[in-house]
Amino acid sequence: MSVFVCGILLLVVPSYGQRSDLSVLEQSIKQLEDADWRNRSTAFYRLLKADSARVEPRRALSDLLRKWPERSDDIKLALVKVLERENALEKEREAVILQKYAKEGPDFPHPFPDAEERMEYYEDLIAAVTSLRDTRSLEALIGALRTGYMVTSTLAGFGDAALDRMIELLNRGDTGTRGSASFVLAHMLDTQNVSRVSDPLSRQKIKDALLRAVRDSSPYVRLESVEGLAKLGDLDVIPLIRNLATGDPSTLIRDAANEALKKLK
Repeated sequence: MSVFVCGILLLVVPSYGQRSDLSVLEQSIKQLEDADWRNRSTAFYRLLKADSARVEPRRALSDLLRKWPERSDDIKLALVKVLERENALEKEREAVILQKYAKEGPDFPHPFPDAEERMEYYEDLIAAVTSLRDTRSLEALIGALRTGYMVTSTLAGFGDAALDRMIELLNRGDTGTRGSASFVLAHMLDTQNVSRVSDPLSRQKIKDALLRAVRDSSPYVRLESVEGLAKLGDLDVIPLIRNLATGDPSTLIRDAANEALKKLK
């Protein structure tokens, strides 16, 4: 066999180490479907080659995707799918805790001794999925909407891809969900995101949603809505903002409305 042919074979055929790594990758992806969350957690950290005690999931995932570009889509979709599954389990656990709280009061023993370990894994998984900036994760991230800024800021960056779902949640969700949805809509208008909602129809949808939301019963929803309307910069909202500046029952909202008026002048 010529040196030239041998060279080609070396380029095409994975080394033993590469084959071993590929086997670990495949096993980890498959194990993300395991029925036990602990096994899914083990698979997640093994996939990222990380120790959960000191993992930086976004960097680890970025390294993984660079190493396996031909498998990047499989990895991304597997992580999105497992986040959807963990969201469902979180809701189930939340329901159990609320039920026990209603029956036994605030001093009941925690029904899930593994809660701290699981929360660390759940937060790392959310960090990994948000780092993808992939609109295919939209529903998975909505399932984790109330976990905080990592999710809401990512959804705001999705722009038009997330717009209709955020409006739907703002119109129909519970107080916490409405608050998060109003935050996302307002932050779609931030400098780094506004190009993704630059279509006049999209801007009108946001405006209409925020105009409804300034009348919400939740001060947090009203606050985000006032700030969002200020970012839009449409002068026809000034009378409404002025009314809020003098008539809203919350000092927080009155102060925000006065700040908005300064920006709109």
